[in-house]
Amino acid sequence: MPQVMEVEVEWKERIAYWPVRSTWSKKRIWLKKYWQGSIYHDCMGRPPIKSSNWSLIYTKNEYLLMLLRQDENNYNHPVPQFKSIRT
Repeated sequence: MPQVMEVEVEWKERIAYWPVRSTWSKKRIWLKKYWQGSIYHDCMGRPPIKSSNWSLIYTKNEYLLMLLRQDENNYNHPVPQFKSIRT
């Protein structure tokens, strides 16, 4: 059995000029900013069959909640955390 491999998601911020549906809460998003994630392969390394990627659509609050819930060890902070060394 293969070891567990993390799935990488490429996130882009977009504006919904036409109504789109969130994949998590199934709410409609229209004339607002939303986050679209693209997954190009699953945890076994297989690509999707019907298209070039799997698409995730999150509202800005769902995206923020996802960032807060995920593991801190796997998240690359936009601003690095500096530790002060006092002697």
